[in-house]
Amino acid sequence: MIDALIDGAIRRRKVILAVTLVLTVFGFFAYLTVPREADPDITIPFIVVQVPFPGVSPEDSERLLVRPMERELQSLAGVKEMNARAMEGLAVVTLEFDPNFDKDKALEDVRAKVDLARARFPPDALPPQIDEENVSSDPVVGVVLSGAAPERTLFKTASALQQRLEALPTVLSVDMAGARQEMLEVSVDPLRMEAYDVTAQDLASVIARNNQLIPAGDLVTRQGQFAIKIPGVIQGPADILSLPVKTNGDRVVTVGDLGTVRRTFKDPTSISRYNGAPSMALYVAKRPGTNLLDTIAAVHRAVAQDQKSWPPTIRADYSFDQSEFITHTLTMLESGLITATLLVMLIIIASLGVRQGLMVGMAIPICFMIAFLALEALGVTLNQMVMFGMVLAVGILVDGGIVVVEYADRKMAEGADKAQAFAAAGKRMFWPVVNGTLTTLCAFVPFLFWDSIPGKYMSFLPLTLFFVLGASIFVALIFTPALGSLMGRAQGADPAMLAEIEKSEHGAPAQMRGFMGWYARTLAGAARRPGLVTLGALVVIGAIVGGFIARPHATEFFLKQDPDQATVWVMARGNLSIQAMNGEVAKVEAKLQGIRGVAALDTRVGPQNGAGRDQPPNDNIGRIQLRFVDYAGEKALRLTGADIVGVIRSRLTETPGLQTELRLPESGPPEGKDVQVELRSNDPAALDRAADLVRAHLAADPQIIELEDTRTSPGIQWDFAVDREAAGRYGVDVLSVGQAIEFVTDGLLAGKIRPDDSRDELDIRLRFPPQDRNIAAFQHLKITTPKGPVPASYFVTMKPAQQVTTITRRGGQRLVIVQANVRGVPANQKIAQLKSWLAGVSLDPAVHWKFIGADEEGQNAGLFFLTAMIVTLFLMSVILLWQFNSFYGVFVTLSAVVLSTE
Repeated sequence: MIDALIDGAIRRRKVILAVTLVLTVFGFFAYLTVPREADPDITIPFIVVQVPFPGVSPEDSERLLVRPMERELQSLAGVKEMNARAMEGLAVVTLEFDPNFDKDKALEDVRAKVDLARARFPPDALPPQIDEENVSSDPVVGVVLSGAAPERTLFKTASALQQRLEALPTVLSVDMAGARQEMLEVSVDPLRMEAYDVTAQDLASVIARNNQLIPAGDLVTRQGQFAIKIPGVIQGPADILSLPVKTNGDRVVTVGDLGTVRRTFKDPTSISRYNGAPSMALYVAKRPGTNLLDTIAAVHRAVAQDQKSWPPTIRADYSFDQSEFITHTLTMLESGLITATLLVMLIIIASLGVRQGLMVGMAIPICFMIAFLALEALGVTLNQMVMFGMVLAVGILVDGGIVVVEYADRKMAEGADKAQAFAAAGKRMFWPVVNGTLTTLCAFVPFLFWDSIPGKYMSFLPLTLFFVLGASIFVALIFTPALGSLMGRAQGADPAMLAEIEKSEHGAPAQMRGFMGWYARTLAGAARRPGLVTLGALVVIGAIVGGFIARPHATEFFLKQDPDQATVWVMARGNLSIQAMNGEVAKVEAKLQGIRGVAALDTRVGPQNGAGRDQPPNDNIGRIQLRFVDYAGEKALRLTGADIVGVIRSRLTETPGLQTELRLPESGPPEGKDVQVELRSNDPAALDRAADLVRAHLAADPQIIELEDTRTSPGIQWDFAVDREAAGRYGVDVLSVGQAIEFVTDGLLAGKIRPDDSRDELDIRLRFPPQDRNIAAFQHLKITTPKGPVPASYFVTMKPAQQVTTITRRGGQRLVIVQANVRGVPANQKIAQLKSWLAGVSLDPAVHWKFIGADEEGQNAGLFFLTAMIVTLFLMSVILLWQFNSFYGVFVTLSAVVLSTE
């Protein structure tokens, strides 16, 4: 069968060459059109459930929302880990599934379990939101609009650009950050409310009842049919000002008599600046399967065109642009690929000759193009893992071709013609080439079954190798014999070559010259003393392994890369207003101005939220993101990212009342800091004591830096206790008290409107003027009752209390993670020391601890690699046993693999 295959390929060589040409051309077009991405598009096995409950405290959120969901969700099949966060006004449960989970079924099961838990939710809880984590929905470019322009002008400009970008066919979504939501504010004078005897419920009811869409229907008569329209929706401030609230004798009291109405923005919860100027940002996500480079290019064109109509004070910048990284990375990999290809070609030409070298070298582009064709058929994008696989395959894929061509040359030197020589080479070398390629692929087979997120990420490398090396079998055994039967140069028997062949077969090392002669003599000498050579090899291997084990060494899962940006987190304690936070963050921002190599400072003031590697430190009041100059700029400035980071660290001197933390981008898992100790317990007091003990030990270690834990610092909150009996004497209930208090805080929601010039609904909120919204206002607050205005202090007591902002849970237990970075020693060595200390220290038995992050991921990866090595050796032994039909041959070959690994 093999003989017939090779002979058929040579007889139909034109068909083989034509098919190969077509595959190569189509593969080249596939390479040009395949979508480019930085990282592989993998499915993240996370599902997030969020339950909003405005005004709920973290303690009540844990008790009323989180625990009912945990009770139902913990029985789900395939759940690897369940994390929960109870916050003010929100409960979040994050489910991590096995990486091979069925996403659609998991979403369906989660929805069913959450529906069961909703039966135990309070009635005021809003409907749960269930979302899946998706890498493809992450933004690929950030457009920042900044400048000395009024906030409304900047907002309108950003909104118009947002609509333009969302209209692009390759754009999935555009999210705006840094903009405040608009609202219709009804500012009511409390003295006028008291004078006219108007309650909060009166105002809210009047606005709600006069802001209705009334379907009046059609009027049908014998003569015709007419639609009846009753304009009942509020369109703007004028409609609210004229609404009658109550009558006072012959006079009608309107909303305009009680205060003013204006369209404004909600109170700021964050402040954004870009290079010191007020800013708003648009984060653009591309549609799955589209080319990232084309999408970002379209965004650049749209921004440049839209910018022509902007005020001159507004400019556009890009806070991040994945196309720069992808272009740079792919250019480097493509350059490395071309360089490696040329070096391989030169080596082959130098050893085999020009004609033979060209025949072997043609396998490189052909195999790559066939692989690109197969990858596109499977929907795989061109990312850095695919390119790494290509670079790794360059030197491997030509092995089969070299063997076939060299054997054919030998046959032609013996007198065979071209067709006979290449036919003999293809037949004789068929199984050695196939088995040699298969044994190479055996080393990468386990990576396809690595059941983890890093495994899914790295699976694209062996997949690429399978296609490239699979194509190399076709090229070496089918294409090369067909091409060689045309291009090979048969000169008849060569006496000199025959003499060399005879010497090589019967051995005459002394007559050979140069490096090959030295190698032949050394090999012959080693063969005469096999015991001594084996003993020497074992001694050397033992010394290497012993030295490696005895000497402490650093281990890393993903290599650290030269950073292209850095993030400085600013932390402070206390109930700071957004204006106070802005002043504190500005102090740190001023220190970071003017650093050589920093292209832009993107500042966000206000507490930031996030998850995973984006999880911000607790008590943060803002972050400053420093974007470095591009690769060409660093080269021109003769700087590296590490140089710039060193300057940033030197600028971050101590500031009274503030803490700062510098974070660099992570190139891959594990996430978070170097040392992460997880503590879990159902006893909050015992958990706090254990966390304090671990933190104190780490704080005393000079090699530990940037220490923190996931507990939030206690703040201050005001508790209002309503004496229901006393309030009842005045005809007041808790709802009336709450509505009156809302006039001093964010405002009482009275309805919503949708103006023609707005994409979103605007809240209509009732509240007091700014001068009447403070702590002192609560002392003088009066509530309108059936018996007239009564001071709230008659039945409301206000007292300060400790505030808890977030409660974190994992696996149904309270969770605290104590984490830090390490300086001056490898992280794995420091973790080993801490494990010994924790094993000997007396912790409460109710507290369970373990190391997570780098240590956990490293252990899992180490176990996988050990298993993968055993599986690889087994698969290779099966193939070699098929090839040699000898256990001794298998042992000798695999011993070379083991010894070379050592």
